[in-house]
Amino acid sequence: MNTRRQPGLLRVAPLVLVLGSWALPAIAADLPSAAALPAMLAGAQSSALDAVIDVRRPETRGVAVLAITPGGNADRMGMRVGDRLLAVNGRSLTDTLEPNAVMQAALAQGGAIRATVSRDGQVLELSDTAPVERSTPPPSGCGYVSNRGTLPHVSDRLYPVEIISIDGGGLPIDANRHRLPAGMHAITVAERIESIRFNPVELRMREQLLRREGARAAKTVVVEVKPGTRHLLGARFLDDGLDGDRIRRNAYWEPVVWKDIADDCR
Repeated sequence: MNTRRQPGLLRVAPLVLVLGSWALPAIAADLPSAAALPAMLAGAQSSALDAVIDVRRPETRGVAVLAITPGGNADRMGMRVGDRLLAVNGRSLTDTLEPNAVMQAALAQGGAIRATVSRDGQVLELSDTAPVERSTPPPSGCGYVSNRGTLPHVSDRLYPVEIISIDGGGLPIDANRHRLPAGMHAITVAERIESIRFNPVELRMREQLLRREGARAAKTVVVEVKPGTRHLLGARFLDDGLDGDRIRRNAYWEPVVWKDIADDCR
């Protein structure tokens, strides 16, 4: 997978992600510049934690674990996708306005990693000094994710997406498909629902949402990439009972894997 990276950015740094050139015609001129967009994800696939953590905004419940590298430190510690990360190496992530900065500082210490997570209402203490036995071997092989394909708009309310980030990395190069190792991956996408699907009032509210939220209006779907499979991504338009409140809350769409097709990967 090839990505375009901004000079001076490290893989473990919080990444500023832009919505890209495939912008909605009605709002393209109103999108904020890259410098104005907030950090989206902590891309920790190559960091000491070996996980992708959502640090888009402060969260008193803890920041969400979106994906984990099989066999990496987070996996060995027993961390799971869906856990809420409360603290790393004694540094709290629940009482800060800048969880991305706290995360970087905590991991910069080096050495053993200690993490406090919330899972199913319980607070757990995890450490890489006490690895958890793996119940199943890590997946092997590779597959693909793609935002291309003929979408069944009418029957399933499916519309295109733009892939903004893969596992917290830089903005991917526009491609027919993106090759990934088998396993769990966090794919961040922006909806590209046709403007004609909204009435004038709804369209104006949507434009306001995208101007206000910028890159935070994108959503992340965790995809289990299977060997020899291409996973097609789209946006499901939740237009049944659509109203202004749902648009303001960015609750009018969801990212989905709408189809899996066989595709040999070597």
